[in-house]
Amino acid sequence: MEEKITKVKYLSVTLILGLIVTFNFLSLYNQTIGLLAGLAYIIFYSFIFGSIFISQKPWQSLFGLLFFISLVSIVSALAIYFYKFNDMFFIILIWIIPLFLINPYYKIRPQEKFSLPKLLKKYLEKVRHRKEHKLHFLLVILYLVLTSLNFILLFYGQTIESIQAPWQVVPSVFLLIYFLATLCLLIYVFNAKRTKLPLILISIHTFLSSSIALIVYKIGYGFDPFIHQATEKIINQTGSIDPTPLYYLGQYGLVVFLHKLTLIDLVILDRLLVPVLFSLLLPSITFYVFSKWIPKNYALILSLVTLIIPYSSFIMTAPQNLANLFFIITILLSLLYFRNQLPVSILYLLTITTLVIHPLAGIPLLITVLLINLFKMMYSSYIKSMSLYFFASLVFVLFLPLAFMINGSNLKLSMPIFSKVDFPLPVWLDRFDLPLNLVYLINFNQAIFAGLIILIGIVYIAKNNLLKNNAPYLMAAFIIFSNFIITKYFLTFPDLRIFDQNSFVSRLSVLTFYTLLPFFLIGLYVTIKNVWTKDIYLKSFLVLTLAGGLTISLYLSYPRFNQFEPAKFFSLSQHDINAVNLIEKTASPQHIVLANQMVGVAAIKEFGFKQYYDNQFFYSMPMGSPRTFYDHFLAMTHEGAKKQTMESVMDEAGVDEAYFVLNSYWRDFDKIATQARQSAETVYDIDEGKILIFKYIR
Repeated sequence: MEEKITKVKYLSVTLILGLIVTFNFLSLYNQTIGLLAGLAYIIFYSFIFGSIFISQKPWQSLFGLLFFISLVSIVSALAIYFYKFNDMFFIILIWIIPLFLINPYYKIRPQEKFSLPKLLKKYLEKVRHRKEHKLHFLLVILYLVLTSLNFILLFYGQTIESIQAPWQVVPSVFLLIYFLATLCLLIYVFNAKRTKLPLILISIHTFLSSSIALIVYKIGYGFDPFIHQATEKIINQTGSIDPTPLYYLGQYGLVVFLHKLTLIDLVILDRLLVPVLFSLLLPSITFYVFSKWIPKNYALILSLVTLIIPYSSFIMTAPQNLANLFFIITILLSLLYFRNQLPVSILYLLTITTLVIHPLAGIPLLITVLLINLFKMMYSSYIKSMSLYFFASLVFVLFLPLAFMINGSNLKLSMPIFSKVDFPLPVWLDRFDLPLNLVYLINFNQAIFAGLIILIGIVYIAKNNLLKNNAPYLMAAFIIFSNFIITKYFLTFPDLRIFDQNSFVSRLSVLTFYTLLPFFLIGLYVTIKNVWTKDIYLKSFLVLTLAGGLTISLYLSYPRFNQFEPAKFFSLSQHDINAVNLIEKTASPQHIVLANQMVGVAAIKEFGFKQYYDNQFFYSMPMGSPRTFYDHFLAMTHEGAKKQTMESVMDEAGVDEAYFVLNSYWRDFDKIATQARQSAETVYDIDEGKILIFKYIR
């Protein structure tokens, strides 16, 4: 009989937590109380939510956390879009969530008194019966020491400078220590007699792997996160954003809710969100799902070696990245739906969450879940005639382009142009650098390697007469890939630069791979099992290869700066922030600034979306339409820093004051600076020449 918390205790905890959170939020505003009460609130109701669908005690809180944040994300997004996510709505939501969960919690399963001491005693008995070898204990200690050293190295490499890759500031020994730590962890996991400790260590390793940007870039990493953080700040203050988009609101609402609940700084929460959820959820859910089919040790290994797939999407928080995480988790959990261990309602809950976070992931996921649900509902018909299922599924082929049109996206039809780079042909490298040759041999051929592993998985499933049962994944991958082909080769997005358009469309190819992830993981399992069951030499080769593969994947998941791939992106620096603050102090209220996009990001970080001229931010930015301010900036840097260019942009904006900002890392900095000095009214030097600001007045 399932143990349950009594209704009296449930209501008592609800009353206590609700009053503490409410009083602290409205009156005390104490961060320590907010953090403790907020965490208690999340943990308790995650456990309650998880208990409704999951019977195994240790997993109820983890799955409940996933369901909890999904519910909050959906409700918050709806509030922002249709009303306001203000303080009053937050307080109402705090009290509604317990009321929403109470009936399902007590209705699903019979009630029995919940006993924490009994639960702990049961767990300790299991621990005593699973005594580990002393060597395993030493491996765990060694792993923790090496991982601690790596975290120390990351904090040592923290910077506020503009850098192109974290490897410029993180000591080079980091990768060696990471390899050794991974090696220790792999050896331990292969031989572990328990599951919880290995899973904890795998989560730690996943967080180490995905937190390099979080730690090293002290001000923040990337471009998009600063835009989203500024939007979240506005929603936190006003309850809404104008204009209100049909996308991103799921992330915005979730971050704002967590901020109001815990009182943790909103930017910190935003930066932590994806790396933490990635580390907590993905390894554990991978293990939980595959432990239903394969031995637990191999399921543990799979939960670790998923990191062999480069995970650049999960090193920073952005709506697409968060949506991708939900996409993967939903695909994995759909395997439990086929075993009748999870209701389809959970898949739709996660799908709706993905939709309100980012439709570009949500719509393909909706297609996938519909195909999975349809297949299971009509199993007896489709299993006899797969062609019927195939033709029924083709209705989704134009789903995404139609969604773009309905959303009002500026699309144009185009004739397809193919080139050699569109086909994953084998690439061989030899640039007299063996380590980098190996890294980029894998990088440039990753589609081929992934395809081979997926093929191994498909063959294995076919040999076990289960291929028809897994047809929905193949069909969904075909549909999403078809949408990718149509969008990439037959449609253009005039409002996006070519680089941004390619990046935008390529996300669909990534989602195609995520749809095939079950086959990929099965292929990995088959390969690993076949080698691990051999002699000690092959086992050693396997462990070394996996450790090397995970280290290479780590390196490829972050920006690189080397002879193969000279990074062009510079991170936001303190000098950029100092520059925009100086301009803000000295400039008249009506002015514009021509600068590279990271200076614009600094302005958004400091002042929000303060001023627009003809739908253009007053700092030149390379996106949106029109983007003539940025075109003028490029003219200043590439065609000569002329006063006529600055006067032209002032005429366009209708202002009498403009600034041209030049970072020292810009190509031909000295030449451009010399030209600008001759025409500018005033020149400001930021941090001993790191940035020059040229002021122009009409």
